Amino acid sequence: MTLPCVYSAAMSKIASTLNSMKKPTSKDWHRADIIAAVRKTGTTLQQLAFAHSYTSGGTLRNALNYPAPKYERIIAEFLGTTPQKIWPSRYHIDGSPKSGRGERGIGRYQRKTTGPTKVGRKPKAKFNGSTEPDNVNFNGSN
Repeated sequence: MTLPCVYSAAMSKIASTLNSMKKPTSKDWHRADIIAAVRKTGTTLQQLAFAHSYTSGGTLRNALNYPAPKYERIIAEFLGTTPQKIWPSRYHIDGSPKSGRGERGIGRYQRKTTGPTKVGRKPKAKFNGSTEPDNVNFNGSN
């Protein structure tokens, strides 16, 4: 006696749903590929950093993990390409770099002109140059 294929049909439907929800693959070069491309030229990222007057040899490695347009440009120029070809996810179509904060920080630090003020904090007294304290009443009355 065989059971109907209801189970396999349900599983294939679930699998197709999961496959359609996958994150699109990044077209950025893998960090190992970038390091290998630099090493194929007979140098290292550390030597490249020193050649550009950076005192720390690990400076350019920051571009492998985080958006750093200045370092990305140095590496790309050394490899004879553009940063947009190595890290397309970090650049707009027009070639301008995206914000390192994922575009969420744009306009974030503008001063707010309205809103509640802090309550309970007294401003610090400024020293006026005299040795006598301000507002001291020696006769005991307020």
